[in-house]
Amino acid sequence: MQSCAVIPTHNHHRPLADVVAAVRACGLPVIIVDDGSDAPARDVIAALHDPNNAVTVHRLDENGGKGIAVMTGFAIAQRQGFTHALQVDADGQHDLDRIPDLLEASRLHPNAIITGKPVYDDSVPTARKLGRWATHVWVWVETLSLAIRDSMCGFRVYPIDTSLDVWKREGVGAKMDFDTEIMVRLFWRGADVISIPVRVIYPEGNISNFRLWDDNVLITLMHIRLVLGMLARLPDFVLQGGKWQPDATRNNSNSRAATASNKRHNNRNQHWADIDERGMYWGMRFLGWVYKTGGRYLCLGAMFPVIVYFFLTGETARKASRKYLRKMARVNGTAPPRWRDSFRHFWCFGEAALDKVAGWSGEMKMDDVVLPDGHDGVFSYLPKDRAIILLVSHFGNIEMIRALASRDRDFRVNVLLHQKNAARFGKVLQKLAPESQVNLIEVSEIGPDTAIMLSQKVEQGEWVVIAADRVAIGARDKTVMVPFLNDPAPLPQGPFILAHLLGCPVYMAAAWRENGRFTVAWEKLTDRMVLPRGKRVEAITKYATQYMNWLEPRVRAHPMQWYNFFDFWARPKDKDDQQEQ
Repeated sequence: MQSCAVIPTHNHHRPLADVVAAVRACGLPVIIVDDGSDAPARDVIAALHDPNNAVTVHRLDENGGKGIAVMTGFAIAQRQGFTHALQVDADGQHDLDRIPDLLEASRLHPNAIITGKPVYDDSVPTARKLGRWATHVWVWVETLSLAIRDSMCGFRVYPIDTSLDVWKREGVGAKMDFDTEIMVRLFWRGADVISIPVRVIYPEGNISNFRLWDDNVLITLMHIRLVLGMLARLPDFVLQGGKWQPDATRNNSNSRAATASNKRHNNRNQHWADIDERGMYWGMRFLGWVYKTGGRYLCLGAMFPVIVYFFLTGETARKASRKYLRKMARVNGTAPPRWRDSFRHFWCFGEAALDKVAGWSGEMKMDDVVLPDGHDGVFSYLPKDRAIILLVSHFGNIEMIRALASRDRDFRVNVLLHQKNAARFGKVLQKLAPESQVNLIEVSEIGPDTAIMLSQKVEQGEWVVIAADRVAIGARDKTVMVPFLNDPAPLPQGPFILAHLLGCPVYMAAAWRENGRFTVAWEKLTDRMVLPRGKRVEAITKYATQYMNWLEPRVRAHPMQWYNFFDFWARPKDKDDQQEQ
């Protein structure tokens, strides 16, 4: 364990030398971050630079806020090999004689946040005291705990690596909202909070950087973010017995770091299957209850803050959406997308989730569906009791058709899903449509064992539904590149090989929301997929190209209905399978 001190400052120069001297007396190297101070403070702060005495000054030319300054200091400390940082404000308000106590607590609890718990004298302004109490109450709501007794004290010891990881991956307020938000987010990650009483004074003539209107607005927005974040994490909190993280991650820093990395890994480094479909089970259960209670519009109102939260926090999906919409704008010759277009993309995805609930709950009827060529039923143009392979994609909402079809006759639909999502959606389906004849099959890759298992389904005249637009996690090197929206895109070989082995007619299908109803498109790809020995890849490429040629005009006509929220065009054979795209 290697500790240093980080002191952010903006125009606090009079008490700064005494603060630095007190910290150095405890044996800690000091990193001062001048957050764009004005003259004469700038010159006084610069004069404290003394590397021979383990005091360094780093200046930021523009004032970015306390969060920017602290995290800049942490990044410098990390590069110098420090594991922990005592962060102390430069205004001289805190009793620095307690530094040894904070450091000793950090040594005994290296994964915890060690924070001062202010003990005020009569110099504290009443308005400031009331404001702090309001924040304390909100923090207790946001953490569902009283463990954080004071979230605004600027006298703490942080574990550097974890703190920087939270800053980079989750986003934390940069100004007066920093102290509270980073503490709550670290607590959500499983960090314990240990409070040590510290006398705090408000010296006469003290300079305050608090902006009454601007910072109160920032703090209000911060609490909105944190409440929404708490609600999104609430199902896991309940399932884990009232803990934000499993016990193993609370007691072992390496385990916690690994868990955090798995959940929030660098967004460019994720295969689509690693991107968690957050809150799926409880979210769809909740939507089902609201839909049945108050109808579609009440449900949309309940969804709005949730979609806002996922839009703001879902960096992977947000970047993929913007990249896709820019590509679509070039293809269609339309104006470049703005952030509101990406939000609309998220909103359409939320509506699709609601439509799933409506379909499986029996709230959506055949009158809401426009079938191709004037047909009046799903099966009026398909062989009555014959097995088929149905190639679908994450365009529109094919679940609507599966829901309607499962009520049309006594037959089974076998749907191949990634193993993580199959269990989740199965639980939702059991609650929303216990009579459904849909059989969800967990797969991580498509191989001979999958074909053998499905061959029995085919003999019984059942459907097999499989998404042809996502590469399974176990088949990253088994793809073909086909043109889609003017760029080559990887499609999995597995669905086409499976169709060849099962020997069924293969149909292409899609369903999408249009003018308040669902439009359905079906087309037979082939009566039997033939993959000649020695030319299998060429044949698969031909079929895959036909499929994407059929799908592309529908995607171009309805761009907001495309729900692959990851880098769909990344090449699997590039370094680490789509990771550097």
